[in-house]
Amino acid sequence: MRDVSEAVLTSMTEEEFASWRCKEGAHVIFHRGCYWEQRRFGFYQPIHLLARLQIQQVTPPMQLCWGFQASLSENDVLSANGSIPIHLLSNLQDYDLYSINKNNRQNIRKNRHFFNIVELTGTQLLEEQGYDVFLSAATRTQLKPLLSREKYMMNLVDYVVPKRRLILAGLSDAKLCGYISGYAVNGIAYAEDLYITTEASKNNINKILVFEFVQVCRRSAGIYEFAIGQDWREKPGIVQFKEKMGFPVVYIPAKVQINPLVEQFIRWKYPHKYYRLTGHD
Repeated sequence: MRDVSEAVLTSMTEEEFASWRCKEGAHVIFHRGCYWEQRRFGFYQPIHLLARLQIQQVTPPMQLCWGFQASLSENDVLSANGSIPIHLLSNLQDYDLYSINKNNRQNIRKNRHFFNIVELTGTQLLEEQGYDVFLSAATRTQLKPLLSREKYMMNLVDYVVPKRRLILAGLSDAKLCGYISGYAVNGIAYAEDLYITTEASKNNINKILVFEFVQVCRRSAGIYEFAIGQDWREKPGIVQFKEKMGFPVVYIPAKVQINPLVEQFIRWKYPHKYYRLTGHD
């Protein structure tokens, strides 16, 4: 590990990102100058979600697929029939403590000294303490399925990828209290995972880690936007947290195509997922 002041995030090209995702086991295809990933069985999105494609690029990436979603370039927004609701910071270079809600700003200032924020350059700390942090966070938030310790350890293989994945951790003495990870593609940084223990949440380590992560992005060459996940409107606490940290929900114009029968089912059975796929109810 090394101090957060030394951390930087290298923005990958789409081709580099596609190669990385393939090594992680993702189903990636190249279609009309863009790399697409099968996010759910039969449903595709560009691996670089906010790539803002030209409309002629946005056609079914596979003959047998039930749907796809892709963001559109500014010149093609009139062709949009949906949007991608996502928490996005576009003015990255202007982001500082005063970009944050007053209470959160005070919390960060008050509690920052409790934690040593470091960049993880290896998996040893996560192998020793990471699962307990993950389990505490996953049980509390219920955003991701619980994993066994064995599965978590398997996922750590190749998890630390220099110049591709940035991992910041918060320590109290030698105890791991939380960590955040993310990557950047063509100038846009994406927050990936944020896991903190219930005990450390009382000292606002989640806010501290997010703020420090964005500061690394801010000083890293070639990064101009930061995305921290789509709009989980059914989890108002998460939405409020992100908005108060300075990341509003932005609706990126998109082209969406879903098989009518599948669309009807998702809209009825999973309205919030449908909203994230289309940008509307």
